[in-house]
Amino acid sequence: MIDLRGVNLPPSFEDLELDQTLLDELYEGFQIRLRNFGKDIFFHSPGFKHYEVEDFSIKTGPKFVDISITGRNCELMCDHCASKILWHMIPATTPEELWRVAQELKEKGVDGILISGGSNKDGVVELYPFLNTMKRIKEELSMFVSCHVGLVDKELAEGLKEARVDAVLLDIIGDDQTIAEVYKLPHKSVKDYEESLRLLKEAGHNIVPHVIIGLHYGQIKGEYRAIDMIAKFDPSALVMVVVMPYYGKARFQLLPPPKPEESAKVILHARKALPSKPVVIGCARPAGPERVKFDLYALHAGVNGITFPAEGIFTYAKSLGLRPVVSPNCCSTVFLH
Repeated sequence: MIDLRGVNLPPSFEDLELDQTLLDELYEGFQIRLRNFGKDIFFHSPGFKHYEVEDFSIKTGPKFVDISITGRNCELMCDHCASKILWHMIPATTPEELWRVAQELKEKGVDGILISGGSNKDGVVELYPFLNTMKRIKEELSMFVSCHVGLVDKELAEGLKEARVDAVLLDIIGDDQTIAEVYKLPHKSVKDYEESLRLLKEAGHNIVPHVIIGLHYGQIKGEYRAIDMIAKFDPSALVMVVVMPYYGKARFQLLPPPKPEESAKVILHARKALPSKPVVIGCARPAGPERVKFDLYALHAGVNGITFPAEGIFTYAKSLGLRPVVSPNCCSTVFLH
């Protein structure tokens, strides 16, 4: 058994001003992941951007990319990202264009795609016209296909299953005020997000919910409730990200994200709520020294993987006795291992 208590930090981390009491608290999460998953830890670098730090990079071409069925357009334009998350995605706004893009990516050696897009005024990503094309991509190109959706109804949940998508990703929000103010959906509630989870699970999907830490303008508000709700539906994995204020509208950009210490406690709660399910850190989180601190805390909290790890984290994981596994795929695929 690996004992993190008393571990000496490498010189590059000595200026981080870590909370030792918190590190001791996170030790429980580390032991949970060792008991249930062993020493392997996944470091993901999906192909929508090149990422390289001193101790981590992937030299192969992209193997997994994101596609937006609405291009850069989002009808909802919520405060969270104001459509900017869509800007790095490949646009494919018709079924015919999606098929052409998928063929071109397959020829270039891409093995998997994530299909998403902007939401309508009801928080729905209108994937219905693309379902037959997704099925064709699965059957004729044998690609891994995941979809990052908004709220779903029974028709969409069953349609995605008929299309044979490999995984369904969706953001889960655990606070009605956040849904109304940040996501601009005052006519929706936490119950609608819970119903989406239920419908997707009943349709037989691999569900990989996402929780955005600090979504309520940098505050920790509904995250714990969201995690507890997710745990009831036996997800294939859980992805944790941190709000990135510079994506959002002006109000967001004036407010800081939550402190890494606050975020680490949310991750520990997720680890304890889902002891036998992979919990991974997704690509979205602020950069700089706070990212290093956050990633270090996440390792101690027992996550199964980290996407685009901060400099030094890959090496530090090895010093903790973990076995890093480098993956060019989206972190949502972690449940396949």
